[in-house]
Amino acid sequence: MTTHEHTITKDMTTPSSMHLQYLYNQYATTYLSFSELYAYEAVILLIYGIMIIFSFCTNFIAIVIFFFGRRSRSELTPFLLNLSVFNIIMTVYCIPFTMTSIIFQRWLFASTLCTVLDGLKTFSVSGVLLTLITIAIDRYCVVKYPMTIKTYSPKKRNLVAIMTIWILSILLAIAWSPARSSPTQEKRLWVNSRTLLSDYMKSLDNYTDTSKSNDYLSKLEYKVIDTLQCLPNKIARPVEVQRAILNFLQTYFFPLFILGFVYLRIAVILWQRRNDVNYDLNNGTTKNLFTNETIQFKKKLKQGIKMLIAVVALYAILWLPMNIFQLCLNLLCFTGTKYQKFCAHPTLIKLLYIACHFLTVSNTALNPIIYGFTNNRFRSDIRQLRRRLIHCQARTPSYLQSQPLRTGKDVQDRPLKQKNTPNTTASKTPRILIQPKYRRPISLSEQNRVPRPMYSINLSTKDVMLSSARHTT
Repeated sequence: MTTHEHTITKDMTTPSSMHLQYLYNQYATTYLSFSELYAYEAVILLIYGIMIIFSFCTNFIAIVIFFFGRRSRSELTPFLLNLSVFNIIMTVYCIPFTMTSIIFQRWLFASTLCTVLDGLKTFSVSGVLLTLITIAIDRYCVVKYPMTIKTYSPKKRNLVAIMTIWILSILLAIAWSPARSSPTQEKRLWVNSRTLLSDYMKSLDNYTDTSKSNDYLSKLEYKVIDTLQCLPNKIARPVEVQRAILNFLQTYFFPLFILGFVYLRIAVILWQRRNDVNYDLNNGTTKNLFTNETIQFKKKLKQGIKMLIAVVALYAILWLPMNIFQLCLNLLCFTGTKYQKFCAHPTLIKLLYIACHFLTVSNTALNPIIYGFTNNRFRSDIRQLRRRLIHCQARTPSYLQSQPLRTGKDVQDRPLKQKNTPNTTASKTPRILIQPKYRRPISLSEQNRVPRPMYSINLSTKDVMLSSARHTT
């Protein structure tokens, strides 16, 4: 710190217009408590708090249902569970720290968290993208090679895929470690009221009436404080531009290109097989017992693929504003460009960043709603788990103590119910209503256990191949 800065820090009690004006132009402002925030900043923090709680609850419920649910289990369950875990990591470790730093203009937490924060961001985002890509490739193999995929164990296949996702996510987080943020000490200007400071800076333009500016200055309290800032490791501008472009390609362009190409191939294969089945049905060559199961399998497969495409489309829409904002910030906002005047407004840049960031992180809360709560089997597992919890709460020890014990004597003393005998003297015989017994519909897995009669020998090879892969989803 220079000698001039030492003089500034010591002489904080003497109000001086030149002194405060110099500090305002020299240092950025910061805030010490929630009471110093504007109303819109408090509303932003409140909205983010609600979104964090909602995102954590939806992903936690999805994890519980995928662990203990029965009807919603499928081959995609491990991948969807993995996706919820990465969403919780992003919700807990990334969103609160980033938002509070932007609002308060300083780092409020331990300095070690600043070093770990960027690594967790890269790890969680890479995990989400790699999980979506793995799901798309797995569905493509199921549709393209249904017989070959049956030879591999689903548990081993999913375990290898999930381990690969975690290893690649860790390697990508390590590869981006040179660009991670680091804690730095920085001096900032604190004032007791930003409104008074703004009015005071405006009153300095009026040279004739200095009484108003002196009145504002007497009410202001200000000082230069040492703050902890979590700033990224920035070097030369060409390297920063290269990092921004590489980040855009890694987190947005390449994943969406791969997902779009794979799902387009799946749609083409399903469309071709649909035309082949319709042709065979019209000619009457495949009218056998496998036809209904093949149609059901293809219907379930299409529903699953539609759900996954909705997840990918939501990612493409919500992550696009943040990627465009970062590219424009690194490509256009530098000294010597015609956009320098626009980039010099810190409040406008901050609000644009908050809007883009909110859209990006809201994807973590909406993913479980798409692939979980919109599924009928997932909702039935939620209802079943809720009934189990209510049943367990009702059978507490106090409840059991309050219930009377039934002994053998109580059972003997209980009067027997007399059967209603039909009245033979009546002129009309009463109608006896017999309620039909409810029979649960048989699932496809139970239908396979039922012995079937011998089929006709005239079965096409394509229909047999399709029916053998009817339970791969």
